[in-house]
Amino acid sequence: MNSLDNEILKNYTNLKNKIEKYNNFYYNEDNPIISDMEYDGLLRKLKEMEKEYPALLEIDDSPTEKIGGTASNKFSKVEHKVPMLSLSNTYNIAEIEDFDKRVKKIINFSEKIEYILELKLDGLSISLIYENGNLARAVTRGDGKIGEDVTENIMEIESIPKKLKEPISLEVRGEIILPIQNFNKINEEREENGEEVFANPRNAASGTIRQLDSTIVSKRGLDCYLYYLVNAENYGIKTHLESIKFIEKLGFKTTKVFEKYSDFKILEKSIEKWRTKREKLDYETDGLVIKINDFSFYETLGYTTKSPRWAIAYKFPAEQVKTRLLDVTFQVGRTGVVTPVAELEAVNLSGSVVKRASLHNFDEIRRKDIKIGDNVIVEKAAEIIPQVVNVVFDDRKGTEKEIKEPENCPACGTKLVKEEGLVALKCLNPHCPEKIKREISYFVSRDAMNISGLGEKIVEKFIELEKIKTVVDIYFLENYRNELENLEKMGKKSVENLLNSINESKNQDFSKVLYALGIPFVGKFNANLLSKTFKDIDVLKEKSVEELLEVKGIGEKAAIAVNTFLNNENNWKIITELKEIGLKFKFEEDELKEVRDNPIKGKNFLATGKLQKYKRNEIKDIILEKGGNYLSAVSKNLDFLIAGKKAGSKLEKAQNLGIRVLSEDEFEKEFL
Repeated sequence: MNSLDNEILKNYTNLKNKIEKYNNFYYNEDNPIISDMEYDGLLRKLKEMEKEYPALLEIDDSPTEKIGGTASNKFSKVEHKVPMLSLSNTYNIAEIEDFDKRVKKIINFSEKIEYILELKLDGLSISLIYENGNLARAVTRGDGKIGEDVTENIMEIESIPKKLKEPISLEVRGEIILPIQNFNKINEEREENGEEVFANPRNAASGTIRQLDSTIVSKRGLDCYLYYLVNAENYGIKTHLESIKFIEKLGFKTTKVFEKYSDFKILEKSIEKWRTKREKLDYETDGLVIKINDFSFYETLGYTTKSPRWAIAYKFPAEQVKTRLLDVTFQVGRTGVVTPVAELEAVNLSGSVVKRASLHNFDEIRRKDIKIGDNVIVEKAAEIIPQVVNVVFDDRKGTEKEIKEPENCPACGTKLVKEEGLVALKCLNPHCPEKIKREISYFVSRDAMNISGLGEKIVEKFIELEKIKTVVDIYFLENYRNELENLEKMGKKSVENLLNSINESKNQDFSKVLYALGIPFVGKFNANLLSKTFKDIDVLKEKSVEELLEVKGIGEKAAIAVNTFLNNENNWKIITELKEIGLKFKFEEDELKEVRDNPIKGKNFLATGKLQKYKRNEIKDIILEKGGNYLSAVSKNLDFLIAGKKAGSKLEKAQNLGIRVLSEDEFEKEFL
């Protein structure tokens, strides 16, 4: 080769190696280190080089010719009977029009083609195989030819039917996703506990499915939407839209977004509509998929080595903005974890002004090489939380400053420590005012003791006035009634409501009280599991880590945290005082009887529409805690549909099936 050839080969090899590295982070480690748009730009550049110099493709396998993932050795490997390909994609509407022209040219078709526009979910691709109506196997995409058998974990996802409505054998494909609401809650808990946070819902979903402990899957609230029936023609189905209706009747969950178009101009307008409409969904979408509806064209169009030629994905560029990192401040969480927060030059992002963004931990700062004074790229993870994606290194002037880890707690001055196995610095001072404020806010929250009227600002004020030093002091605020009534923004009525709510909180059951204590790694799921297993805080305190690990669903971190927390002298003193006040630290016989006799037990419920009194997850938790079942769709097995405003098609279907429909008030009156 001459020098020019050597330079081309060098550039090609460097670019190829870079893409392979990013593939490994994205597919195998569930930890992307560049944005999708940046990655797609590099892949496109590689394709252009291969087109200009075809001999490059003879050197080695190219990332342009294969899917980036591999099947992990943690799970059994399964060969796909039909390759599980990825979609070619574009960020350019003009290329969608080119796709239409290319399709018509290949199939020699001059008339308008019917297309289906559907959501492109950002999760983990999954193939579900059913034999005689029973779920037999679930396999990840892997490299498109060989995937991982994750059947045991998939069994923990409520929305995936384990038995179809007909005894039919088939393979159906879709996407495992983590709802945005669940993603944000999980990340908050992980950050509080000093663990690595998930970069986005897609990574969280993928990482969860690859857990060796299936109980972790059940805790995280994954969901699954199906969108493709393999070999649909074998069932007498002629179009993609017919196949979707077919799988819906069998009990599969779909997004319900399958819009049919034969006019490309109207289809393009719908793409623009979904650019903003998707922000109202509770799951991540990174674009839209355009598929030919008529299966008769598929064989003629065929496939490339990694993509079908009868479909294309239009990806929405993540909304990112450049701004300047002015400073870094440190925030102390409920468990004492110190989180670095980026103080930014104010910038508009996704319709709101952003001045701050979480940097999560110092390992993340080092990995991204972030410095004070840098120009940085900011985007919203899960459309809600601003985060610093990367640094604009080309803008560096050399005057930027290193971000130094604090040695002492910014709130109380205590020496910070880094606990083994965690990424965060931590303040261990039990009297740290910032920790106390957040502990109390957690304790009074709706999922815990459900005390209304104690917002963060009020709690802060009470701490300043030394009316609250621990959660125990909440139950003695009655002694300061007159002082409270004279506080700004309180008044007689507010104080009366607050004190009543404090008194009512004594009726919360053991699992809620255990959750309210704020033991690291003990969320609602673990609190419920531990309270029902051991039934008494005194019994729980005496259990060793090994005995706690015998409870299916309790992991090592949670077992160690429970044992350490309950055997801490200060913590046990607070628990003892709360016991004396009257909080419930054991299941009493009348409570157990109440659970057994509750009319919810064994009944099947589903909520739909806009609820006024509850969030969807809250009403679901109530039903599950009282022994009921919460279904994912309306069917003849449903006993009650709780309908809010704009209930839509689920309400109509329930009425047609003769299922009883309840308002929220009727549900409360009859069942609570």
